[in-house]
Amino acid sequence: MRPDIGGYHYLLSDIVVDNKRWVPEKVALIYKGRETTWAEFSALMEQYQRALASLGVTRGSRVAILERNSDSYVILCYALAGMGAVMVPINMWLRPAEITYILQVSMPSLMLTSPEFLELAQDAVAPLAVQPQLVLRNREGELPDNILDWSRVIADAPKDIEVSAPYDWDDPHLILFTSGTTGRPKAAVISHRRTVLDTLNAMPAFDIKRFERFYCYMPLFHTGAWDYLKIYFMQRGSAVIAERFDAAQSIREIEDHRCTGMFGVPVVLRKMVEDDSWTDSDMSSMRLITYANYDPNTMIIDVMEAFRARGAQDIRISMAYGLTEGGCYICINRPEDAESRPLSIGVPVPGVQVALLGEDLNEVAPGEMGEICVRSPALMSGYLNQPEATAEIFRGGWLHSGDIGRVDEDGFFYLVDRKKDMIRSGGENIFAKEVELVILSHEAVLEVGVLGIPCADYGERVVAVAVLKPGWELAGSEITAFVRGQIAGFKAPKDVHFWSELPKTPAGKIMKHVIRKQLLDS
Repeated sequence: MRPDIGGYHYLLSDIVVDNKRWVPEKVALIYKGRETTWAEFSALMEQYQRALASLGVTRGSRVAILERNSDSYVILCYALAGMGAVMVPINMWLRPAEITYILQVSMPSLMLTSPEFLELAQDAVAPLAVQPQLVLRNREGELPDNILDWSRVIADAPKDIEVSAPYDWDDPHLILFTSGTTGRPKAAVISHRRTVLDTLNAMPAFDIKRFERFYCYMPLFHTGAWDYLKIYFMQRGSAVIAERFDAAQSIREIEDHRCTGMFGVPVVLRKMVEDDSWTDSDMSSMRLITYANYDPNTMIIDVMEAFRARGAQDIRISMAYGLTEGGCYICINRPEDAESRPLSIGVPVPGVQVALLGEDLNEVAPGEMGEICVRSPALMSGYLNQPEATAEIFRGGWLHSGDIGRVDEDGFFYLVDRKKDMIRSGGENIFAKEVELVILSHEAVLEVGVLGIPCADYGERVVAVAVLKPGWELAGSEITAFVRGQIAGFKAPKDVHFWSELPKTPAGKIMKHVIRKQLLDS
């Protein structure tokens, strides 16, 4: 039971409660052809809550998830939220040491995983002084020692076990790890308030109707999945969950299940429209393709025309600008504007204040560039256990995005550059300093600069420019393989250049803007 808090605040899990009440027989989820209605979603959510409670999960507990997409993963998120517990989704492409760090910071009591990632999970928890209990879902074969079987936990959970609840909508329900200026991921704490309010902000801006259906291929460790699912769910809609992206399968599922919307990055959309099955596909159900600030290019116009050619006569595009700390929906380039301004990040959504600030924390003059800063009731609660970093990003009473922007005469915002040394490639945030430190650990490398170069497929490509120690010779592929051996593969440079020296300031700082210009001009 929810505690008496002297008032009522809407929670993420209340979406499920409402949909069970009003549209119990409507489909909520489709996964590998399996349909789950809202009544079934609610029943499974309650079943999961009893199982979690039997393992000691209560308000404030943290539970890590290391799995591929599934319908049960989605239900688990809402089950934890309804208990006042906190989900920590983990990127399945990370290496053990990277996951160990995430677990050290978040300190979950449980870590749910699948047979595919069991060895990775075991390697990640091994160095920890206090290890989370491993729980195996979708069990295959013999169960390793000290690992619980999720299906057994569900079956053994008492029917009358007490299940906790949030106190109010300022309780956290999600921790998302996001790179920061130190090069180490930071744990952004996301509350029900943040999640509910930015849903209400975005829903009318995207013009998403009741009972529409979202195609979700984005991995569920990514904010881009959760932040769209909740909008469609709040409109009594549904989602098709793809275990992983496959172009032909995506085309088939959108067609078969009459999906109306999807979030797309360039490489995904390009693979779809270039697939052999595209030429006889039926995309007539599709109404909206949303894209995001890390891939501002005009390719989206060509994609939209390709969808129209396959029957999607009502298709529109919309660009969303946001960040993990500030919410996915700070600015939205609405469907009625995006086709004529495809490179703009749009205008602030209602309820969100945006200003361009200079180094003195004052607003810049009209027409000048400044850092995009945000005020809103839909911001993160802060970085977990990092008060100094939290104070820094909220300095002056604004959340500082680290992005430099400008505004045109009609009030439309544009990204110009990034104040932070962050690369955004294929929807993932990559901190250049982390990659540089790995490359510098190679015995042949004297110095290196890592940066993002614009790329139609990924938004930005990770590129390294290295200086080798005298007497050494290396191929770029050797550097890439070296990085892949130590950190997640998506962080490895796709191109490596070897120069005799790197341009530097008088103080010895590498001038990446000069490197970038030379690479773009070559």
